[in-house]
Amino acid sequence: MKILKKSIYYSFLCLALIVSSCSSSDDDGTGGDDGSGTSGDEFLTAKVDGADYAAAQDPAVIVGAQIAGSILIFQGGTNEGVTIQGTINGYNGVGTYTTGDDITNTNSLNYITVTPVALWGSTFNIGSGTIEITSDDGTTIEGTFSFEGFNASDSTTKTITNGSFKAILDN
Repeated sequence: MKILKKSIYYSFLCLALIVSSCSSSDDDGTGGDDGSGTSGDEFLTAKVDGADYAAAQDPAVIVGAQIAGSILIFQGGTNEGVTIQGTINGYNGVGTYTTGDDITNTNSLNYITVTPVALWGSTFNIGSGTIEITSDDGTTIEGTFSFEGFNASDSTTKTITNGSFKAILDN
């Protein structure tokens, strides 16, 4: 089981790093598509073990979301390289999705740091979490989330509560 947890951990760490480094967006920090600099509507905030977390807004908004087929991925990161990322496999619009409740559930919520490199996740039957998509108009997506993330390399947990996000969907 320990080998399985480490394999899952490293797989999701690699996936998260790939997803966070690859984007079709040329985000110029305006917070919207129109370049007016007045939108600023994208955000991702949460409480991590009781401390405030907010994705960067300056010098660029580091929040994004993409739907590919039936997979939704959203994330928000800080300038220091700390990212919260969520994935819904079998995404079908507004509704509530769970993570960590069953070995066959591939939905995930992750808290990722680059210094040191670490990941606390909720997926399959590890941790527990909820993602609620409250709005999806095909251009912008909004929702809330919370989860208990588990780090397989040191067996620690992180509690992420009061999570909310709004992102312009990348095409």
